[in-house]
Amino acid sequence: MGKMTFLPSGKSIKVRAGQSVVSAAGSARVVIPQRCSGHASCLMCRIVLEKGDLTAPTALELRKLSPQDLAQGIRLGCQAKATQQDCTVRIPENRLKSVVQAALERQREENED
Repeated sequence: MGKMTFLPSGKSIKVRAGQSVVSAAGSARVVIPQRCSGHASCLMCRIVLEKGDLTAPTALELRKLSPQDLAQGIRLGCQAKATQQDCTVRIPENRLKSVVQAALERQREENED
């Protein structure tokens, strides 16, 4: 068994080899958005492998992700699976969430002035 750590939350969980990143995240109560139920069609479950190892990219990942994405450690959480080694994966922030947070921050700054 290896340990999978999720960023930015910092939560960690022991995972068995072959367990998908999405499944491990669910067990750790970390949300990785997805719509396609693990069929690699929505591309919402993109994660970034920061450290450690995951299984080799699947045929679906090779078809859906660019070579540049793969070289940067970008994987699909529904397809990427744990190995026996520890790993750290980053869940990119939702774009809409970051836009809303920036707007709220601007509003707070305006109210302080």
